[in-house]
Amino acid sequence: MHAPQVLRFAFGDVDITALAWGDPRDPAVLLIHGFPDSAWTWEVVGPALAATGRYVVAPFTRGYAPTSLAYDDDYSIGALVADVVRVYEAIGAASDAELVGHDWGGAIVSAASSSHPELFHRAVLIAIPPLATIAALLSGPRNLATLLSQAPRSWYMPVVSMPFSEVIGRQLISVLWRLWAPGAEVAEYRRRGLLALNDSARRRAAFAYYRAVWNPWYRRNSAHSHTQRLAFGSPRNSTLVLQGATDTCGLPATGAAALEHLPPGSRRIVVAGAGHFAHLEQPAAIAGHILEYWQDGDE
Repeated sequence: MHAPQVLRFAFGDVDITALAWGDPRDPAVLLIHGFPDSAWTWEVVGPALAATGRYVVAPFTRGYAPTSLAYDDDYSIGALVADVVRVYEAIGAASDAELVGHDWGGAIVSAASSSHPELFHRAVLIAIPPLATIAALLSGPRNLATLLSQAPRSWYMPVVSMPFSEVIGRQLISVLWRLWAPGAEVAEYRRRGLLALNDSARRRAAFAYYRAVWNPWYRRNSAHSHTQRLAFGSPRNSTLVLQGATDTCGLPATGAAALEHLPPGSRRIVVAGAGHFAHLEQPAAIAGHILEYWQDGDE
């Protein structure tokens, strides 16, 4: 493993800590972790990407230690995108920057590409299709079979959306790790994920990501309403979608129509033998798919 540099940023409404690999003079790559994980999830893929001449920065998203809680209590997707943009600006990134996100990080990346495409070159979503694809799935009866198949895997969403569910949050998060990574060697990442959400205030923050999607109370004071309005639109950067064939959280079928909501040059790959944490289970394969996609796009 290559030990990362630790970066810290103070943005007024949140203080963000990030891990970084590579030379700051190289083109930037931002890696955004998901729920209930942490930036340490990238400790294999991050150095692999940095070795190809990129400056890789992986923030702990707001609420996940050692990043602070949001001082304005805003956990809307607009605020989460704003944090990515501010880290981008703080490291001096340019329009050749790449975005990669897993799970909730993929949702943030999708929203960043739909709302700020001029800042980025391409996007990669792992374990989640674009938000526009999810919105389309929910919009009509023709998708009923897929939704009925997915529903038993999404039971945790209404649970974490309930008030005070953070009280049982540690047990719930442990259950999700077991369900989403059966047989995978992720004990250290699970430990670090639990440390990142090590008290009820932090678990409330992580659960508020979900609550803010549907409940306006959780984004009532958001200063990012414009980004919020654009978040569920189609990404406007060419995008690689990677979904594990054996994902026990999100069915690969949920992303079957992803390319209908992505610009030319986009690609979707279902990775055989990979589950929800594909980048942990098969880091070499995931890094290889990403690098091949970037290389093909640059030719």
